[in-house]
Amino acid sequence: MGVLPRLVHSRFGLHVVEVLEREPGVAQPFESVRGAVANALRQQAFVTASRQYLRLLAGAAVVDGVDLEAADTPLVQ
Repeated sequence: MGVLPRLVHSRFGLHVVEVLEREPGVAQPFESVRGAVANALRQQAFVTASRQYLRLLAGAAVVDGVDLEAADTPLVQ
């Protein structure tokens, strides 16, 4: 227990955190978390595909004076 050795960053800024108590985690059976894991993976794949598609669109756009982080080919990582 005690103060964490580094600052914690959140959307509200930087924070000093003091740990007062710890509780051990409990492993859950896969069947009980299968839906949540599938949703998280589906959402991650959607975000990645959307980002790649937007970079392709930006690569096809003609805009002067702005860097759109565009891609020229569909092989976007």
